[in-house]
Amino acid sequence: MKTIQWNVMGLCLLLSACLGSNNDPVTASRTDTNENSSPVIVDPPPGNGGGNGGGNGGGNGGGGNPNLLDTSQFRAASAKRNIDPTPAQIQGVVTSSTPIVGKLQQFNLGGYGGFEFNGPEDFVNFDIGGPPANGIGDGTFVRVFVLEGQTEPANRVVFVTIDAIGAGNVIQNKLKAAVAQAANVPPNNVLFAQTHSHSGADLQGLWGGVPASWLSCEQADPAQACDPALKGGLYQLAAEAAAEAVANLKPAYLDFAQTVLEGEARLNNFRRCDPDDSRTPDPTLTLLQARTARGDVLGSVLNYSAHPTVLNSSNRLVHTDWVGGALRTLERNFNSTVLYYNGAIADSSPRAPAANDPYEKANAMGVAVAQAAMNTLPTRKKVEGGLLVNHATAFLPVTNPLFVGAGGLRSFNGYYNFTPLGEQLAANIPGYENLPQAALYAETPVSRIRLGQGEGKVLELVTIPGEGSKGMADSIRARSSNPMMLMGLTHNSLGYILTENEFGNGLFECQSFYEETVSLGPFTTPALNLQAYDPLFAP
Repeated sequence: MKTIQWNVMGLCLLLSACLGSNNDPVTASRTDTNENSSPVIVDPPPGNGGGNGGGNGGGNGGGGNPNLLDTSQFRAASAKRNIDPTPAQIQGVVTSSTPIVGKLQQFNLGGYGGFEFNGPEDFVNFDIGGPPANGIGDGTFVRVFVLEGQTEPANRVVFVTIDAIGAGNVIQNKLKAAVAQAANVPPNNVLFAQTHSHSGADLQGLWGGVPASWLSCEQADPAQACDPALKGGLYQLAAEAAAEAVANLKPAYLDFAQTVLEGEARLNNFRRCDPDDSRTPDPTLTLLQARTARGDVLGSVLNYSAHPTVLNSSNRLVHTDWVGGALRTLERNFNSTVLYYNGAIADSSPRAPAANDPYEKANAMGVAVAQAAMNTLPTRKKVEGGLLVNHATAFLPVTNPLFVGAGGLRSFNGYYNFTPLGEQLAANIPGYENLPQAALYAETPVSRIRLGQGEGKVLELVTIPGEGSKGMADSIRARSSNPMMLMGLTHNSLGYILTENEFGNGLFECQSFYEETVSLGPFTTPALNLQAYDPLFAP
């Protein structure tokens, strides 16, 4: 019993907010954020081949009309679906997910901890989450952007993001399978990521998880709060959005704008150990867009590094944090769907404008990021030369004793699988998911996608299967001279990913070991380099 108690106490350290966090409930539904105060920023028109990428006739260029863009090389479309839980899912359903104690599965928010020992049932229903969600905030979504290259070799990729803290590999695989079928692509061509909002759904299991019907709802089951006539599950909604986007694919011109936000212009702060106040997080902001021949935007991808943690642990509304403010602003300006991907987020906290109300503050932070993205548009560059997609697979050992302990306490069950053949065994052996899990290793894809060819006409997209540090970002960018968009928490949410030089430094410099306790262990980066990044960037 003492061993179990120590495991419980140790696992509580997985989140620094678990220590002394304030979880006072917010009882009112907050949906009145004043979005109308967000500026509508004029999108500069495409140029005629100058610094902003301009039209060059050809393709769908109307016989060389310089006012039209060349859309012969790509097709694109986007769509989204609201994924807010229903009132019944927030209230919770009784599940038989454990053989000993029935659990009221409510809708839990991931990111902030607040463990309280409530009795013996916590040993079989262990989590470190605070109180469950008690209302809906500003609207959470699954967003999809489909991009297809028309030149040889023809390729199609599907960008998918959701407002959530992260997603275990079990969730990843099921959603990617549903989207892959709807979009007719291989599962690894589905670039599934989470915005990392600490007020979004817990799809990792550590904070209590979510009702199964929120994930998948195909046949009505009132006892499990499933009513597909009212709302499908996440997998069904993601597949619907993907199918809609594929059905609406249009010839597209592709361009991107990239800048660095430094000094007083930056919107993030360094959040890890920084004893001499000299370190800065990744400053790179990128906006990738697909446009029609006349310049109308078909879909966009925004990339920046700042933890969505403007709202603190007292918030109990399902909320996007600052990300929603950014995407709402950009979507109003472009009249199309915009997706957000984290960059190297391990080091980055938000540098939000001052405000008396935390929800207004989160929205203001988002509007500031959107404004920064819009300011880059005059410098946008055309992507020309097609779409090249490459994947590698890495096997990452789980050496963190806290993760091993969480597996033994069943916290990962239904969300992560760290056991060889675990998903196959769960699918074929009744009750297998109720057993403790031996956390041995994680298998993850890693992707390198090259948009375009030729100097000044290329953007590379590279995935990171977790929260990468700036050191990790710098090491990946050093592998190529092309502009690069680093897509964190994509394909997997495997905790913090630090370089060999960074791992453990905080213990000596700041007596902090937090990021290391929320990682697979010190061998993650060497394994990723050897099995994924080295072969993906091989000459």
